[in-house]
Amino acid sequence: MTLHHFLGKGCLRLGRLIQSLAVAVMRPDDLVRFSRETYQKSDSIAYWCSDEFIASGLYAPEAALLERLPSKQGRLLLLGIGGGREAIPLAQAGFEVSGVDYLREYADAAREQARRRGLHIETVVGDIAKLDLAPASFDVIWFSHAIYSLVPTRQRRIAMLKTMHRTLTDQGQVVCQFHWDPTIKKKKTLTGLIKGLAFLTWGNIHYESGDMLWRNSEFLHAFATELDFTQECVAAGFKVEIFQIFPGWLRGGAVLIKEKN
Repeated sequence: MTLHHFLGKGCLRLGRLIQSLAVAVMRPDDLVRFSRETYQKSDSIAYWCSDEFIASGLYAPEAALLERLPSKQGRLLLLGIGGGREAIPLAQAGFEVSGVDYLREYADAAREQARRRGLHIETVVGDIAKLDLAPASFDVIWFSHAIYSLVPTRQRRIAMLKTMHRTLTDQGQVVCQFHWDPTIKKKKTLTGLIKGLAFLTWGNIHYESGDMLWRNSEFLHAFATELDFTQECVAAGFKVEIFQIFPGWLRGGAVLIKEKN
């Protein structure tokens, strides 16, 4: 290894460390705001709401999860409706679809895309982690592409799942997708340093190994083991019926069943 090769690799490691520090000094609300700033840019809205993107439909892993649901009927709540890429095929499959997004532009685009295809989709503008929904009002809740991982801190994700638990009918189901990376387990020393910085700056004091700024554009929490994910679901009152990792895909998928309190 030459000196310059060594220095180059060292700079890459330093860059990854600095990214970790950025996650540590921002509070959870700052991390949410950071992600939203990306999705509310005009070019982002244009892409996610474009006819070409909407027409691409469900990704293969999403279609596989849909196929494993025992029923394709009932009321389905889609968290993170975007421009309607998932909402439209879910409605075509037989569900009565309602979608949530924090930007009105996405919700309006989804309704219009559905209307063009002779479908009706209800939309709500709001924060998926702070929804106030009527008990037992949905049969299925579907987390859009990795949106579960956009919620910072284990505590917030469990609280959100508990809200979903109340919102589901008896034996209701959740289809949850998440960011998956079994390589992100950091060394204990590095994790301790990052947590120390979080406490010193009173930032993300609930920092977890797996927290990252994905491509410098949005916060994501990556799960490294099945246990990491299932523990959150069980804490919220769910049984993990299906857990699936798709080779070559940085996403995992699961089907959760609501258990009685």
